[in-house]
This record gives sequence, C-alpha cells and structure tokens, in this order.
Amino acid sequence: MKMPEPTLPDDVSLNIMQVISADGTRVPVYHYRKNNSAESHSTTAAVVHAHGGGMILLSAAAMIDSISRLVHDTGVQFFSVDYRLAPEHSYPAALEDCWTCLTHLHSNAEALGIDPKRIGVMGESAGGNLAAALTLKARDQRLSPPIAQQILVYPMLDDRNTDDPDVFSLWNGDDNLTGWTAYLGKAPGGDNVPIYAAPGRIADATSLPPLYLDVGQLDIYIKENLEYVRKFIEAGIDTEFHVHPGLPHGWDGLAPAHSVNRQFVENRKRVLKNL
Repeated sequence: MKMPEPTLPDDVSLNIMQVISADGTRVPVYHYRKNNSAESHSTTAAVVHAHGGGMILLSAAAMIDSISRLVHDTGVQFFSVDYRLAPEHSYPAALEDCWTCLTHLHSNAEALGIDPKRIGVMGESAGGNLAAALTLKARDQRLSPPIAQQILVYPMLDDRNTDDPDVFSLWNGDDNLTGWTAYLGKAPGGDNVPIYAAPGRIADATSLPPLYLDVGQLDIYIKENLEYVRKFIEAGIDTEFHVHPGLPHGWDGLAPAHSVNRQFVENRKRVLKNL
C-alpha cells in the first residue's frame, strides 16, 4: 500500500538545501521555516535535527509531517540532515554530515535569520546519537556560541548494550547489533570506540548543554539512557528526563494519537519555545 504524501501546514515552507561535508559530499538538508508571521521577519531559534533508523534506515523525508507541525506550533526553524547511512558509509560520515550542517548555520546565521545563541540539536534513536555527538564535538572544539539545548528521544547511545527486552519492541537486540556493527564498521562493545561514535561512553557530562530526554520503560535503550542522564545530573547540568511506563522503542510511531504521545509532543514544543 502506498503511503500518503506528507502535507505541510499552510504557513510552513520546506526547502531542500545542500551543504558540503568535509570530504566534498553534498548533503541534503531539509530546511523548515514558518512564514507570514512575526518569526519570519526576525531572527529565530533553530534546531539541527537527525532522524532515526539505527544508522542504516530511513531518511529526512520520513520526518516531514512531525517536524512541519513542530515548526508550525513553535516558529523554530528546523534543519533536518539527510545524512549518509551505514554500512555504505560508516562512522564518522553521518556525524560529519550533521556537523557540517551545524557549522553552516553558525557561518550563515544572519542570512538564514537565525540567532546563533539559540541553536539546539534534536534526534530520535540513532538521530539522538548524532545529536548527542554534536554536543560533544561542539564542546571539545569550543564552538561559539555553544549549543543551547539538546532534545534526545530514546537515543541510541552505547554500543556496549546487549539487552534484548520486550518481544514487542520495534527495535530488538539483533537489530541493535546490526545497526552498531554497520555504523562502527566492526563488532561493537570493544575497546577504542570513540565517544563521538558512542556518546554513552563519556566519563562525565561537564560543560555540555541542557538535556531533555524521553524514553519508554520497555525501550532497549532504557538502561543506557538512565546512565547518560545520571552523568548530566552529577555534572550539575539542567536535565529534564521522562520515562514513560509500559512503552517500547518507537512508541510514538505505533500510537501517535495516544495521550502519552500528545503529552510528549507538548513537552517538546515547550522546550523548543524556550530555546
């Protein structure tokens, strides 16, 4: 069955721009902006976004409906990176694509109508890995202004995860092993995996931006997400963490009209409006 074409809200425009990655690759970036509003005539906050898919699936196009609604409701510009996928392109290709987008926003903030002090990052699942990795790289390279906020949705953070929880999960232990092996180009869980590839390996979260994180109780990533959040709390970083009882990985795609998902979306909109 053919899926319906996504429909943009009337006041949201989508332009597919390109940025040039460090190795010369042209990377498509889906740029969403709210039109005919106060936000369209002044500088706004912006988000560099990375989609999910275990590093091996999906594309920026899969997020058109959900992102366009966020732009409509918040006025925040979104730049969703159609990053290169593994196994054809293993680490660090996807991260470099996202980093190129982030630095492009900084270099062209005035032309894009962006306040560089109000740039955040966001991602779901594998995209949450890339968003988190951007904050690590930005910290270490002293990006200025620093990233203002990170919004991570059931992020895939630690290659050492061997858990295989609920049978109803959309993403199980075998899937996770496949995704990590493809992304790293080798078996996961060994030595010498860089923190930019597996942000869950960080020793501490000092000097990282404020964190918002959502995860379901039955998610394969629940334990590594708990551990990641603990490091932020210990570092004294503003942290908002939600564990949703009884929900597996990808619950929002399973039941978008569920009351928990509606609250989840409202929470994200609140954080975005405060960027």
